Formats: sequence, structure tokens, C-alpha cells
Amino acid sequence: MPLAVPRSQQVLRWLNLGHLSALALHQSYQALAELRRAEDPPWLLLASADAHLSLGAAQTAAAELDRNAKKNLIVVQRPLGGGLVWIEPAHLNYFLLATPSSVRRRPEDWLEVLAPSLCALHAAFGLHVELVAEQELRCAGQRIGSTGAASLGSSVVLAGSFLLRGDWISFCNSVAAPSPDFRQALERALAASLLTWEEAGVLVPSHAQLAHAWREILQAEGWKIEVDALRPVEQQAIAAQELEAVDWESRGRRRVRDGIKLRASAFLTQRHWPEGWLRVWTEDGRYRAVDSNLFPAELCWALTGIEAASPMLPLLFEGYLGTQAALWQQRLETLAVWSDHQ
Repeated sequence: MPLAVPRSQQVLRWLNLGHLSALALHQSYQALAELRRAEDPPWLLLASADAHLSLGAAQTAAAELDRNAKKNLIVVQRPLGGGLVWIEPAHLNYFLLATPSSVRRRPEDWLEVLAPSLCALHAAFGLHVELVAEQELRCAGQRIGSTGAASLGSSVVLAGSFLLRGDWISFCNSVAAPSPDFRQALERALAASLLTWEEAGVLVPSHAQLAHAWREILQAEGWKIEVDALRPVEQQAIAAQELEAVDWESRGRRRVRDGIKLRASAFLTQRHWPEGWLRVWTEDGRYRAVDSNLFPAELCWALTGIEAASPMLPLLFEGYLGTQAALWQQRLETLAVWSDHQ
């Protein structure tokens, strides 16, 4: 059940920042989170931004991105958790700044507070969504929104985006990839795992229409919305906010070894050995797709839909690969990623 909002915290400061540059977007929520006092009510920021790639707090550009990305696109290192995010002007981004408490200590707790209004907002425009895995909104099994979070100053910061429209080609072309085939596989996997409002077939609202509808829903839930504008001291703090430099030299550890997260419990990975390569798409505890230049097509088809620990695995490998069965089954199981904690 959603966590109730106490009367003392029913006030919500509403700041619509309009359209910002990529750097200004990340400067804004960081500066405001550090300025915000613990006794202040929650603040909700809305903004769109120029197209850019945003790296999670624990990620390095050299490990996650193709070097050409820094020539073709703006890349920003954010202090929020999560993986690589593609932001473009069509997205409407939001940032909830709130004080952690004994009842709502984690960002996931605040997302649970916000989730009813997010679900109702999607429903108002014809989309049925639900909160999955404490971090993402899903529509018809596909991710239509997700969140990242951090603690900055006295605030928990919860960030998300409304994916009204999207072009994932630029994103796919920027991801570090072992081969061109991986990028093509990533395009197919993202098309199956992510969903925009436009792709869902609804009439896509303007940012102003979406913001107005969300405000009305929050008010109906009991929030007292205080529409506000940035104060001079806040504008100065945003302009002076320094962002962490993007590291193109230290490879670090890739957030998902050998690949990338598609959505909660779905990953695409690929690795090369001297004798051949193997690519694995896992989803919800099953192999969604397996490809290799050494596997017969019949084996790849047979592995589709097989559970991670299925007793059929050794039988399939022995039947198709003979003496190489144990080696390639081990490589498959090592390459497959099933959760963020691997």
C-alpha cells in the first residue's frame, strides 16, 4: 500500500524550470538540493533539456561509452544512481527533493508516495502503468519510466522522466560495444523493453498539459501545491554549481559486466573468445535470446525462453555441441546477467 503523506508534509513546492541546457538541468537539482533545509516541505522540479547522455554516479565514461560519444553528444556525470540515461528535449524530467525520515528513509519510499499520482497521470492520458521493482513504471510489460536517486545536502533526490517520444539510435550508437552487431541487437532489445507514449499510441500531450494534469492529480490526493519561481539566491547557486568532470581515462568497472541493463531484470551482454563470440539477452529469469557465431541456429532457437537453471540446458548443449558442451554452457552461464547485484 502507498505510504500516507502526513499533514505536516502535504505542502509541495512546485518549480517548473522550463527548458534548460544539459548542464543547467543537472546543476539545478544539485544546487537546490544543497540549498534546501531539512525543515522545508518537499520540492518538485520539472524541466526539459537539450539532448545528452547522463552517466550514473558510479559509472565512468571510458567503460560505458564509445569514444566518439564525446565528439557527437554532450555527456554529463550526475550524482544520482542508476545506469546510463538518454535525455532528449521530448522528455519531461522531474526531481523530487524531500527530507528523509524514519518512515520514508529510502528513495524507494518516496517513489511509493509519488507512484499513485504517476500511475493516475498516465491513466488520464490512456496508459495503464504500474510500479515494478521499486524503481520503474511499466506499461504492457515494457518500461515507460524509471528513476534514479541520491542523497544531497539535507535532501533525498528522486529523479525520473516522462518518455513522451524517443529516438534511441543516438543512444545505441554511443554505448561501448564489442561489435556493430551488438548495437543492432541493442536497438532490437530496447525496442522490446522500452516504450514511449507515442509508441503506445496515445495522443501525446505537451509538457504544459502534462504538468497541469499532474498538479491537479496531486491536489486531488491532498497535496497543497505552492507554485513558485526560483529566488535570486537559488539562481546564483545554480549558476555557480560545479559538476563532476566526465572521466574518459579511467576505465573502472562497467555497471553491467560485458553489456548493459535494458530494464529491471533484463540485460544484454556479449563477450568474445579466440574461437568465437556469444551474445545473451536475459529477461525475467529466462533467456530471451542467445546468439553466437559457433552455435547452430537450432540451439539458439531452443534456448529461447529457457529458465536460468533449467535441467534442459546440459541436454541441449550436449545434443548440439558434443565435446564442447560443458565449456560453452559454462560461458553462457557466466555471461548471463540476471540482476543488478551480480
